[in-house]
Amino acid sequence: MHRIILFPIFLCCCLALSAQDFRVQIAAFGEQMPASYFHDKGLEHFIETSDQMGMYRYLAGSYKTRDEAEKVQFELQEKGFPFATVIDIEEQRLLCGHGCPYFRNGVIFVQDKQRESTLRNIYFDFGRYSLNQESREVLKEVADIMSQNTKLRLKLLGYTDGVGSAQANVQLATNRARSARNFLINKGIRADRMYIKVFGEADPAAPNADDGGDDLPENRKWNRRVVLALVDESGEVKTDKEMK
Repeated sequence: MHRIILFPIFLCCCLALSAQDFRVQIAAFGEQMPASYFHDKGLEHFIETSDQMGMYRYLAGSYKTRDEAEKVQFELQEKGFPFATVIDIEEQRLLCGHGCPYFRNGVIFVQDKQRESTLRNIYFDFGRYSLNQESREVLKEVADIMSQNTKLRLKLLGYTDGVGSAQANVQLATNRARSARNFLINKGIRADRMYIKVFGEADPAAPNADDGGDDLPENRKWNRRVVLALVDESGEVKTDKEMK
């Protein structure tokens, strides 16, 4: 297998080669893709990572200038990756906000402006899995999009904060994802177009506690979530333009 998954080395390179301010994202998917998917299109080497939304992102490398990155982007599009995207590292740092590193613990933080509206979060009260009014509005919008484009599929990724046992949090995350799915079923979306994946307290969007172990309730509320990812039949994340 030729797939490269060397987060520590890649991270060190990113820090050491600060002049290389551009990356090229080959594609983004709602689930992990086999290496054969890329090999069959003539791409032998790539970097696989996941982001804070539970998406799997595949990167081609690091480049000093946008021109270099755009050349690689064009080559990837010619190979059959039409949604290859140039990522400006400095822009990402600004979008993430002060103190938000581009890489943290092997997780890549990406604000993809083309795809951000196809990745939605709904949030829950502590210990609850009932939908609030804001979540219902988000789900209504997702139902409308799926009704208009019957080829779209939906990944529902369930999460909790770090309070409670791991087993209880897995069940709570499952119930949250099911609440969202059941709401969409009631809006006429077929169950076989939706797929649930449960993380529980794993992969928090923000730390549940600080380095000293003190609770961070303002952070924990962002972890009590279900990520809604609209994808095509191959599992690739869709853009607004592609959905029309």
